[in-house]
Amino acid sequence: MFRRGVPEASHLPATPAELRARGWDRCDVVLVTGDAHVDHPSFPAALLGRWLEAHGFRVGVIARPDPAGDEVGRLGLPRLCFGVTAGALDSMVANYTAQRRRRTDDAYAPGGRAGGRPDRAVTAYGSAIRRIFGARAFVVAGGLEASLRRFSHYDYWDDAVRRPLLMDGGVDVLVHGMGEGPLLEIVRRLDALERAGGAWVGGRGRAGDPRVAAIRDVPGVAYRIPVAEAPPADAVELPSWEEVRANPAVHARFWALFERTRDRRQTQTCAGMRIVSNPPWPALSPAELGRLYALPFTRDVHPVHGGARVPALEQVRFSVTSHRGCCGGCAFCAIAAHQGRRVSSRSAESVLAEVERIVAHPEFRGTVPDVGGPTANLWGATCGRDGVCGRVSCLWPTRCPELRVDQEAWVRLLRRARRVPGVRHLFVTTGVRLDLALESEVVLRALAREFTSGHLKVAPEHVVPRVLRWMRKPAGSGFAEFLDRHARLTRSAGRRPYVLPYLMAAHPGARLRDAVELARFLRRRNVRVEQVQIFTPTPGTASTVMYATGLDPATLRPVFVERDPRRRELQKAVLLWHRAEGAAALREAQGILRRAGG
Repeated sequence: MFRRGVPEASHLPATPAELRARGWDRCDVVLVTGDAHVDHPSFPAALLGRWLEAHGFRVGVIARPDPAGDEVGRLGLPRLCFGVTAGALDSMVANYTAQRRRRTDDAYAPGGRAGGRPDRAVTAYGSAIRRIFGARAFVVAGGLEASLRRFSHYDYWDDAVRRPLLMDGGVDVLVHGMGEGPLLEIVRRLDALERAGGAWVGGRGRAGDPRVAAIRDVPGVAYRIPVAEAPPADAVELPSWEEVRANPAVHARFWALFERTRDRRQTQTCAGMRIVSNPPWPALSPAELGRLYALPFTRDVHPVHGGARVPALEQVRFSVTSHRGCCGGCAFCAIAAHQGRRVSSRSAESVLAEVERIVAHPEFRGTVPDVGGPTANLWGATCGRDGVCGRVSCLWPTRCPELRVDQEAWVRLLRRARRVPGVRHLFVTTGVRLDLALESEVVLRALAREFTSGHLKVAPEHVVPRVLRWMRKPAGSGFAEFLDRHARLTRSAGRRPYVLPYLMAAHPGARLRDAVELARFLRRRNVRVEQVQIFTPTPGTASTVMYATGLDPATLRPVFVERDPRRRELQKAVLLWHRAEGAAALREAQGILRRAGG
């Protein structure tokens, strides 16, 4: 339901004038985000705001405020809490390249212009709120940036192990993982406390603050307590921040223990305080996901941005998210750490209903550019095992026999969605897991002949077996076989085969000679890539721990790490072998290897 007759097609308010127009004296919750204010389910503030609104709460959004000014206070002090997020991206990844250079663009910004998202945005926004409102404000941090920084973490831009996020800025509690369940429960409990006359005492989330006490048992919540207070009896004790910072081997062991036990309650001490992180909120059921994505998103940019385009919206405006989570467990990927390792899928009926709503949008022109998720062909994947599993991946080093994936059901869903009246074209543009796709000729044929527009995106990342092992990708991931079979199927249908592979340079364990070997593979196959990612160490991944420590966290064996900026750049450049600069880089790299004896 919606309060006070708010029309379903309206945006969440962003200005005091919009509050007055709705007859509100203030909001219950104010969401502060580093993204533009866009009413689309791929923008976290819109997803969470619509969810809270649907449950009867008054929600406002403040997008991309300057933390040095008073913009975070323009909607006033909310009755219950602020929710702060860096947005869909980690702010440091949004602001800097893999070579630590300032970016000139930001796909989630009005006009695509960089510069409006502060570094370490969650801390910046929380501190600004605390400066303006003091202890009266209750600040809940969430989103990717907060989720992956809740314990000690290596910061590539500082080249140091930073403290848990709750130790910095004005944040009271932190939500990790997908936030709809925890945030709604937090808001409900704060609402009940306020209505019961609970006094706001203490400040900044101290143990004496009844707001913190009221939510300490909520799954998916992290909070801090004095180190003298006993931790929960069932908590896994991680090495302290001081130990992790001082010793690379402890850092690696810390990560291995964290990764194995992240479905349990965990604690870590830091500077006289203790961070307690509850087990994650259970993944939303298909019915819950259906209700979430059925909310009345306008799929438009809020007028507060003056009609500016937002590139990230243009890419996904009429796309459909069919599932969350990834069981692949790639060492460099934080999806499992944030969205969960178990895949949570929407029902076919929910997906089809969203396609029907998209068709009704006045600006829809007949093409659904994507139906997918973190890995497109994992829709509907389930686990046959009950309870907690100690594996870090369902597909590496070998496929778990308990993983159940019906990819042909996924193809049937795509075909049903394409038959919705008003849809002329429907494509899959999110990445496809090669090792799974190769299991089904039906899937390969559908990708080659029906659901690919121009280029088919796949994610081999590399071809050298040693590098693939460090990446936690199957050594026989089948890229060559996939290229052969995809080419045969597309040509038999009278089409030209175009494959767009995601490739990564300078991952821990990858040397210059490995990049040259990959470039030679691409040249032999005439695979021309347009984008290559240099590995960027970001919190929440095993690869980042390898980069920081030079150790494999699973075994403590040394791992080669390329830290020289020029050689990192060179590993990327050689993969663009078909360009003039790529050919020159390949010659330079081959000369370096000859002089070094191979």
